[in-house]
Amino acid sequence: MNDALINAELGTTDDPFRVDRAADLKLASYRMFAQAQQSVNLFTYELDPRVLSDREIESVLAKLARRSRHTQIRMMVYDTTSLQSNNHRLIGLYQALSSYVAIKVVAKEHQQIPYSFYTVDDCGLIYRPNHHEFESQIYFNDKLKTKDYRKQFEEYWEQGRVASEFRVLGI
Repeated sequence: MNDALINAELGTTDDPFRVDRAADLKLASYRMFAQAQQSVNLFTYELDPRVLSDREIESVLAKLARRSRHTQIRMMVYDTTSLQSNNHRLIGLYQALSSYVAIKVVAKEHQQIPYSFYTVDDCGLIYRPNHHEFESQIYFNDKLKTKDYRKQFEEYWEQGRVASEFRVLGI
C-alpha cells in the first residue's frame, strides 16, 4: 500500500485507495498536498491532529501558500476548543500566513455531519465517512467526486464564521 501511495500522482493515478491507519492517511495527505497547484480545502472536526499536525504537511502547505497569490488553503472546523489548547501546526501556519490561509468554523446547522474530507485542486479527494476514524477513501484523479465535495465545501464556507480566536493581534 505505501509504495502505491508514495508513487500516486495527483491528476494521473486513477485507482482509488482505501486506508484505515493514521500513518497511511498522513502519507496520502502529504502526497496529495505536495502536488497541489491551486487549492487545498479541509473540512474536518478539529483539523485531525494525529494526521495534519505534522511538520512535512505544514511545510508543503506553506510552500503552496507562498507559490502564488491565487492559491487557496482553506480549513473548516467544528470545534475550536481543543485547537486552542494544543499546538496544532496548521493553526501556526494560519497565524504565520493569514493572508494566504483561512480558517472558519462550520455553522451550527451543519455540525451533525459525521464525515470529513479534503479536496485538492480539481481532482484530489480524501473522504472519511466517520471523522473519528482513520478509514478513508482516497482519489488522486476523480474530477466528478472532487467537484461535488468542492461544491459542498463552498456552501459550508459561505455559511461558516471566521475563526477569529486564532488571529494573532499585532501591537
